[in-house]
Amino acid sequence: MDGIVFGLCALVCIAGTALSGREAWRQRARAEYRIARFARTVAFGVCGVGVLFAVPPVESFFESVTGMNNAAKLGAHICAVLWCGSLQLMLVDWSYNRDVLKASLYARIAFGVCVLAAMLPLFIGATDESVEFTTEFAKVPGVTVYLMVYLCYVAVTCGEIAFLCFGMALSTRQGGHAWIARGLTLSATAAILGVAYAASKGSYLVTHYLGHPWPLRYEEVVSPLLAGLAVIALITGLTMAMVGKRLASRKTAVSVGT
Repeated sequence: MDGIVFGLCALVCIAGTALSGREAWRQRARAEYRIARFARTVAFGVCGVGVLFAVPPVESFFESVTGMNNAAKLGAHICAVLWCGSLQLMLVDWSYNRDVLKASLYARIAFGVCVLAAMLPLFIGATDESVEFTTEFAKVPGVTVYLMVYLCYVAVTCGEIAFLCFGMALSTRQGGHAWIARGLTLSATAAILGVAYAASKGSYLVTHYLGHPWPLRYEEVVSPLLAGLAVIALITGLTMAMVGKRLASRKTAVSVGT
């Protein structure tokens, strides 16, 4: 299941990164939303790397090359933090007033750095050849704490991404930009799926700690599906918004020219 879901996600990420990078290069001379264009390309790229780490053959190969158990898990989680943080920076650049933009960007960067700074020592303290950083090893306290830090960050950032995307979707729909609005609505829905993914894994960890976990076999199916759907829908939605914005710009240019 993981190989199919995350392999498909990797293909979508590669296509999204190529389109986003091309658009960023075409618009490189424009200062407006430069941070957003760069952050979107970085987000798609690191997401592609992260989901590749989650494909079992790639995971095994990476761990054999590095000689470190759980190296692929750590790489995937770091990429997930960078992915969520980059999307936050993109949306902040799109939606926040210039007067508070720098402070808003720095706050989110600091939040991501703090989460990574908390995850790394937890990982070092809990990693072992007999331990995997998955819900299957929720009995190991260090694994549970590490995963909860990571999942809380994903839930918070995806919640903000959903809020910002829904707000921009409403305003662009009122402005008559249907494609942009549809893309942002799909992106917001994808972010909600990201929250659901964090809630799925987190709820298993919490109920396991309380002594009444729900069946692990269900969690191991539900969580990858939610994560995969969130990645595919978010990249598709943001690409739709990007294409819609270009179409709107061309329509405006034609109207001005006539």
